[in-house]
Amino acid sequence: MALLEVVDINQFSGKKQLLFDISFTADQQAVVALLGPNGAGKTTLLRTVIGLLSCKHLPKRSIIFDGQDLTHATPAERVAAGLLYLPQHTSLLQQLSVYDNLLIVYQYHPYWRTQNKATFEEAVKHWLTLTSLEHARIQTAGTLSGGQKRKLEVVRSLLMKPKLLLLDEPFAGVDPKSIYELKALFSSLATEGLGVVLSDHHVDQLMSIAHTGYVVMHGKVVAEGGISAILENSYTKERYLGVEFHQDLAARFSNNHQSKGHHES
Repeated sequence: MALLEVVDINQFSGKKQLLFDISFTADQQAVVALLGPNGAGKTTLLRTVIGLLSCKHLPKRSIIFDGQDLTHATPAERVAAGLLYLPQHTSLLQQLSVYDNLLIVYQYHPYWRTQNKATFEEAVKHWLTLTSLEHARIQTAGTLSGGQKRKLEVVRSLLMKPKLLLLDEPFAGVDPKSIYELKALFSSLATEGLGVVLSDHHVDQLMSIAHTGYVVMHGKVVAEGGISAILENSYTKERYLGVEFHQDLAARFSNNHQSKGHHES
């Protein structure tokens, strides 16, 4: 059974329909990519799944997480169940230090009410060291680079003990070095058992780490499956990637696949 199962999601803004019968699944130990151009409906979909947009019109069992029907649950109930959403725009408290942005989790998250402060400090040190932020723990969050801010948001999310992370455009405004580090972190987290759903319009950023992908255009899923299936989909090739970019991606993917096969043989 999938960790997250989203079934035939429709969403509206007034009388205008934004999403049309979108379904997707996400498993533990897997990275799922939600791909598509800007304005395709990816953010609307994630905000619906986490409950920030109305789900009252949805039938029961439209959003099932870890065996629970969360379709009509509040955002807080979804977070408590282990489903966590990280928006594209920073949610850090800019005037507080790196450490104080994390300390808030210890002060308010239910998990830490049953843990001592030393355990929290160990977790903070572990994640800050892993993300190369330990040296910046007393630095004001607002003075961090875009990549550092995104890594700090991910650390804060991980301290909330999620089972699945929904990340909206996590590489936006992030430098190449931090993108590489974040991709490695997401892959590692999935290997360790966390579910990861990444929304992005840059398919080349996600093809190296995603286990499966869904291409969203005009509020509909137009292609799904592994990277090969997405590259081979004629609609995706013509309407989303473009023929030249598709050829470049296909060549790179083929070379990577051959290189892996060579090393394994």
